[in-house]
Amino acid sequence: MSIKNRQTSSTEKSIGNSNINTFLSSVAVILSAIALGGVGIALTQIFQLQQSFRELEASVQKSLATSESQQISSSPSIPVTEPNQQANTEIQPGQFVQYAFKDAAQVEILSVKRIQNPESKTRDIVNINMRFRRLKEGRGHNIISLDQTKARNPETNETYESYNNIISDLERERARKEGRKTDHSKRKHSSGSILMTLVKPGASVDGYVWMSIPEGIKTIDLIVPKTAMFLNVPISE
Repeated sequence: MSIKNRQTSSTEKSIGNSNINTFLSSVAVILSAIALGGVGIALTQIFQLQQSFRELEASVQKSLATSESQQISSSPSIPVTEPNQQANTEIQPGQFVQYAFKDAAQVEILSVKRIQNPESKTRDIVNINMRFRRLKEGRGHNIISLDQTKARNPETNETYESYNNIISDLERERARKEGRKTDHSKRKHSSGSILMTLVKPGASVDGYVWMSIPEGIKTIDLIVPKTAMFLNVPISE
C-alpha cells in the first residue's frame, strides 16, 4: 500500500472519531439540558406544593379560629352572683321541717318574708309563716307561744325578738311614764299561742309571727319554742 493511501485512511479515521466525539458531546449536552429541565420542573413543583401547603395550613388555622370563636359566642353565659346576693330565697315545701315536743308534732316553715315596719316605715320586720302538725297523742297541754320565738344571726350570734315583745317593752315604758296600765289589745303581730292538744292527730294548723330583724340580714337561725332549731333560713325580700 502506498504512503498516500495510508495517510488518507488515517485522516478518515480521525475525522470519524471527531464526528463521534461531537455526536457524543451533543448527546451529553442534550441529556444535561434534559436533566436540568427535569430538575427545574421538579423544583417548580416542589415550590408549588410548599405554597399549596402554606395556603392549606393558613386556611385550616383560620377555620379553627372561626370555630372556636363560634363556640365561645354560642356557649351559655354564666351569671355572676355577688357574694351577699342569694340566687333563690323562696322556701320550698318540705325544705325546713323539725320535730316539736320530741316526736309528738312537726313544725314546718312556709315562708320568711321581709315587710315594712308600720311605725318606722323601714323594712326591719320579718313575717314568718309556719305550719304545726300533730303526729300523735301527747301528754300535757303542748303549747307553743309564738311570741317567744327568737331569731339568731348565724354570723354574729346576735339574737332578735318577736315584734310583739319589742312593742310590749315600749308600751310598758310609755305606760310607766304616763302612770297608766299597759294596753295589749292592739297587738296583732302573731298568732299568739298554738295549743297542739286541740289539733287532731294527723291534722295541722297554721300560724305566724313578726320578728324584729335589722335590714341587710339575709339568713337567720330560727328558734321556735319546744321545737328543734332551724338553721340557715333565708329571708326573701
